[in-house]
Amino acid sequence: MVISVIVSNFNGLPYLPRLLASLRAQRDVVLEILVVDRESRDGSPAYLAGQADVRILSEPPQTGLVAGYQRGADVARGELLFFCNEDMWFAPDCLGRLAAAVDLEDRIGAADGWHWTYDESEWVHGGTRFQPARWAMNSPHPRRGTDFAVPLPTGSDTPFPCAGAFLIHRDVFRELGGWDLSYFLDHEDVDLFLRAWQRRWRCVSVPAAKVYHAISTANAHVLASTGRQVVRRRYVGQRANLVILALKYFRWRGVLTALAQWPAGMAANLVAGRWQRVRDDFKVPADVVRRAPAALAFRTANAPYNLRFPGEGFFCEPRFSRDQGITPPGRSRS
Repeated sequence: MVISVIVSNFNGLPYLPRLLASLRAQRDVVLEILVVDRESRDGSPAYLAGQADVRILSEPPQTGLVAGYQRGADVARGELLFFCNEDMWFAPDCLGRLAAAVDLEDRIGAADGWHWTYDESEWVHGGTRFQPARWAMNSPHPRRGTDFAVPLPTGSDTPFPCAGAFLIHRDVFRELGGWDLSYFLDHEDVDLFLRAWQRRWRCVSVPAAKVYHAISTANAHVLASTGRQVVRRRYVGQRANLVILALKYFRWRGVLTALAQWPAGMAANLVAGRWQRVRDDFKVPADVVRRAPAALAFRTANAPYNLRFPGEGFFCEPRFSRDQGITPPGRSRS
């Protein structure tokens, strides 16, 4: 079984040698390596051109992470797709363990590994669980917060994987319709796997599939086409994503609640004196308006699933509750 590894690269030259070395060292798998370069200006294209086993594609950086992923998925030949960032490396059995967890007969269409910092010093992502909240500022369902570092046992259902590195069966990915290309960064994984949940596909956590990640390195990059830092473009998109996700999947009352995230976020920034964030908050409504027609068109097409499984239910699904399926405290690497 061939795994197509789809790497999104944006000025990631310092990380590419170790990334590719760790991919070439993967055991018991056959890989196709595709790197989608996002107009890098750090020498990445020249370096990649010298890698005979790497297929190079291109995508503008301003379109967002998953536009690059989709570019690779459209031409990938493998039965399994492994999406990942460029600032990572992997344990030698990582992809093999993820592939072994996929079982279409049991409706397991995707697998999510556990993440440590790049230097292996800190565990940062395990299983994901939702939990009640007074007001979760970064959730489309404000009454449900998210814990991304829950020590779930192997094979436990997790609502969605980390978009930075996970494996999915190609047929499942296609059934879900692929990535929503309107997402720049953040919540694109929630969007994809909310669709999976509606269609009764599962994603499982695989603790032994170890990923090492230089977290948030892309935030400092500048988009040459606009001159804006990624972190500022990311913030606007992230706040808009909360509303867009609700527009696509929630009942109308839930949409109104998600809309309240915008003034709530602006008020929090005002109180904290985060003036740059306040200025960026004023850009959020325009981003929502720009993307709303496509979101509403999707809502109409997806209506049979939304009626049976309204999106709010994803965040309240008992299987995904913080109280379910947790091992005793202790964040072992084993």
